[in-house]
Amino acid sequence: MSFLKKSSFAAAAAMGEGCALVLTALLLLPAAWAVSGELLPLSVATLCAPAAAALAVLLPTAVIAKVRARQALATGGAIGGIYVALAALLCALGGGKSAFGLWLACLAGAAAVGALAGALLSIRQNRHKKRRR
Repeated sequence: MSFLKKSSFAAAAAMGEGCALVLTALLLLPAAWAVSGELLPLSVATLCAPAAAALAVLLPTAVIAKVRARQALATGGAIGGIYVALAALLCALGGGKSAFGLWLACLAGAAAVGALAGALLSIRQNRHKKRRR
């Protein structure tokens, strides 16, 4: 993990974004299998996508921000922001059937919650560095 500490902020955010995209696909595969096999109703898919997005942004943000401790919130903001920007770009390139709507706002909220939670989970306090009164 020392390569994360030595790399630039942009490179670390790009690595985190790549991990978030792969994790999203891996987290949505079981849900898609369950919905297509009629084990879960189709209405559950509207909950699975934001949950997968939040978890997919949370995990790389927590790992990268743990290594790069001084840039925890900036790392979370970059990973979450790029995630939403890519979703909006894919929506814009999708044509007439894919439109900007409430699902994009829900996805943005889930990515923001995941990014903030990942950044906050990585911030630790060192008891030895605290000032004593």
